Amino acid sequence: MLESIVSSVVLGLTAGLCPLNLFFIIPIFPKVIGEKAFFNALLFSLGVSTVFVPIGLLANFGFSSIFSADNKFGFLIGGMLSLIIGLILLRVIKISYLISIKKEKKFYGSTPYTYGISFGLITVARAAPLLISLVSIVALEKNIIFALISLFIYSFLVGMPLIVVSSIFGLKKVEQFVKKYSKTLDRISGLLLIGIGIYYLYLYIIP
Repeated sequence: MLESIVSSVVLGLTAGLCPLNLFFIIPIFPKVIGEKAFFNALLFSLGVSTVFVPIGLLANFGFSSIFSADNKFGFLIGGMLSLIIGLILLRVIKISYLISIKKEKKFYGSTPYTYGISFGLITVARAAPLLISLVSIVALEKNIIFALISLFIYSFLVGMPLIVVSSIFGLKKVEQFVKKYSKTLDRISGLLLIGIGIYYLYLYIIP
């Protein structure tokens, strides 16, 4: 489905420019920006995908197995999840993105790839709304190739553009941009998720 590809692009960019994610990525910038920024960003994104891709594929496999006889029920669950998280991003439903963040910004790893794995695990531990949104959409994807492409796109957009752009323009300017436009990106993602949620509920309702 085209929904999973479109969602991965918008949600990936939104996650990459999310102030919370920026908080966690900043500690590794000195190790990945510079002359090899693009290559390091590529390795970092592969590390992130090492965490996100299996989660998405497991969700897809689990959904297709459980609801193989009644796909309409799967559309109901996916639609409701997309609507709820879309409303959270639009601030209609208000919850704290930051449940408990220590002042120490600890990353475990010694290469851009292992730092990417570390970042992926931290994001999962924080139950990032954007990741949950994508997983719920990918879980309904019948074509495994599209599911894989969506997960890789999301993983690469989470960190790669931020690292490369920071290497070119400097971290301070990127931080200012994130603070200025993060709410706008959240609104775009929220509206997208609500649209997808309504579409899935439509598929559930129609005969």
